[in-house]
Amino acid sequence: MAQTQLLLFGGFTLAGGELANAALSRKARGLVTYLALNPGQSHSREKLAALLWGDTGEPQARMNLRQALSAIRKALPSVDGRRLLAHGDNVTLKLDDLEIDVARFERLASGIALEQLEQAVVVYRGDLLDGFALKEEPFNDWLRVERERLRTIWIGVLEKLLHRYSVENNLAAYVQAARRLIGSDPLREDIHRGLMQIYARQGRLNMALRQYAQCREVLRKHLQVEPEKETRELNDRLRASRFVPSKPSLTPCLSYEGNPVDNPVPASLRPETHYVKSGGVSVAYQVTGGGPFDLVYVQGWVSNLDYAWESPRLTHVLRRLGSFCRLVRIDKRGTGLSDRNVGFPTMQERADDLRAVLDAIGSRRTVLFGSSEGGVLCMLFAATYPERTEALILHGAYAQGLWSPDYPWAKTREDMEEELAEIERKWGEPWDLGRGAPSLANDTHEQQWLGLSGIPCAGGLLNIMQPLP
Repeated sequence: MAQTQLLLFGGFTLAGGELANAALSRKARGLVTYLALNPGQSHSREKLAALLWGDTGEPQARMNLRQALSAIRKALPSVDGRRLLAHGDNVTLKLDDLEIDVARFERLASGIALEQLEQAVVVYRGDLLDGFALKEEPFNDWLRVERERLRTIWIGVLEKLLHRYSVENNLAAYVQAARRLIGSDPLREDIHRGLMQIYARQGRLNMALRQYAQCREVLRKHLQVEPEKETRELNDRLRASRFVPSKPSLTPCLSYEGNPVDNPVPASLRPETHYVKSGGVSVAYQVTGGGPFDLVYVQGWVSNLDYAWESPRLTHVLRRLGSFCRLVRIDKRGTGLSDRNVGFPTMQERADDLRAVLDAIGSRRTVLFGSSEGGVLCMLFAATYPERTEALILHGAYAQGLWSPDYPWAKTREDMEEELAEIERKWGEPWDLGRGAPSLANDTHEQQWLGLSGIPCAGGLLNIMQPLP
């Protein structure tokens, strides 16, 4: 007879044995779990009946208990038939050759060898009976306590592993363990901070800064607080380390075939970010320059108003645009500094957001300048509000997103799905910099900035970074 395994982490599974998959009611599964976590201990029928059938009369509760014990006996056979002992008023579950993942986890977690701790993490596939609950509060109360007890042990094992991995300089294993811990408890700011430090040691500064952004967002959402001073200072040091000019200068320098670039703008000197409510969503925008007309620049599918000023090339473009107009830039809802958790915005919603920004700054008529997906938004705005559109400038835009017989230039749905999958796999990396700007493909600063900005559409952004007449 194959050894029967009782797996209680992440759900309830019986594996092995001829009758291991026998149907068990939810309450029978709850009873098995309770007995398995108290092996060899005798339990009175009265206590078990009250634990799981307390809402029925005593005769009915005892009958339900007898039926559940009969089903368990069939599902958990043993060589001598004495797995489940029921003598008189007492019931006892004998482990013998029954393998229970919870018991194995606790044995491994109490060890000190690295291999034992790593195996303990593997065994813990999820919380005890994850997603399982009964209508009986006595059982649910017991289950909550056991879940938290085992989860606390698991967290302690992960913390031990993080310390070992850091000391042994096993950075890849550290990242994997830290991600799992944050996935379970996203409010652990110390783990976010540790990940930032490990990413920095790996030379992945863009990932370190993204980790800070994730930490800040989750703390704001769940606790309405900012990261601790230690975390903010670490973020500032990492940001400052990305761009270290050889000689401080207040004038543009020439590089890359003579194209002018500006120095990155320090955070203290960047334009103020303003917000306007549109349909209950906060939309971020910045206004720079002071020319005789308004120009709205809408970037592609993602942007970040602040990070833009950390790119010397984009800074040069924005300053040149602001030299002859009042330049208005927005982060579309769902991106950058605007509200993130907004579902899947429609183009009309984003057009309304743009109108709300223009209303907020008192702009009645404007030039629309849209790149890539931003061009589609500007086209819709111009068609919807022609009386508020002075001119329309399109860069790398398109009429529709998917191929059709009358629009053969667009990607097919299969091509688009493949590209989206590639973006997801390489998120946080400048994965198409070589395609959009080959001369910058090996520039570490440009790679870090592009990865941090979350703007994989490098071609659409960097192709306009040329001197303006």
